[in-house]
Amino acid sequence: MTGAALYFTFRKVNWSQTQAVLLHTRLLWFIIALLLFNLSQISSAWRLWFFYRALDIPFSFLQNIKLYYIGMFYNLFLPGGIGGDGYKIHYLYRFSGKSLKSLFTATLLDRFQGLWGLLILLSGIMATANAGLPDGLQRYAHIVMLSLLGICGIYVGLVWMIFRRFRAVFWKTAAAAILVQVCQLLAAWALLQGLGVEDKINLYLIVFLCSSIAAVIPFTIGGMGARELVFAWTATVLPIQGHEAIAMSLLFFLLTAFSSFAGAFLSMPKQTQLSSS
Repeated sequence: MTGAALYFTFRKVNWSQTQAVLLHTRLLWFIIALLLFNLSQISSAWRLWFFYRALDIPFSFLQNIKLYYIGMFYNLFLPGGIGGDGYKIHYLYRFSGKSLKSLFTATLLDRFQGLWGLLILLSGIMATANAGLPDGLQRYAHIVMLSLLGICGIYVGLVWMIFRRFRAVFWKTAAAAILVQVCQLLAAWALLQGLGVEDKINLYLIVFLCSSIAAVIPFTIGGMGARELVFAWTATVLPIQGHEAIAMSLLFFLLTAFSSFAGAFLSMPKQTQLSSS
């Protein structure tokens, strides 16, 4: 599926132009983007840590970061980034004594919380970029924004009614979720600066957030292919350059890969009692 997505992407985009843009990427901006991306991952680990604390798991923040990066390493090779979630649930089930149901619920809510933050930020960016959209799309943009905000409101209500155990940490995890997406958006902006893109920045960032939603769907490895397919398709309906968008997407995958490989050099303690924080 990853190969098919990339194949269809590069049929729509001029690969020689994309390659030329990539070769002229400014390294300093790439390093800044790498730092911002890892800040987003630490924020994401912080968000998940709050859910674990709600389950009374005696798990320190440092241990959680190590577990999170190991999970990122598994996510890199399995569709939809779900392999790392399975590893985290398995590890905590063996060493915390908590039920699989509670661990699965916490992990699933963490995913939904991340998606909630993404939709909130997407709504805000769309509001600022509405004037730059083609006339025929501006009306639909308002409908999409209102729909996204409605979905976010419904989600908050469902969590409040159904998952009462996690009420105490909801707003903390919500703040962390928005921080994650802001850091990733800044990383994408830094990549655009490194590629020399100066026009229609807001539109590129909107497409980036949409591609992040597509990357969550478990049908490509590490989200690669899904992001590029979204960029290639939106370049046909929005006034953005397809080869620049694809170049930014490929660089973002490199950020993910470089950061995830850190998990290959980490290991969790093989003990029956985790240290308390």
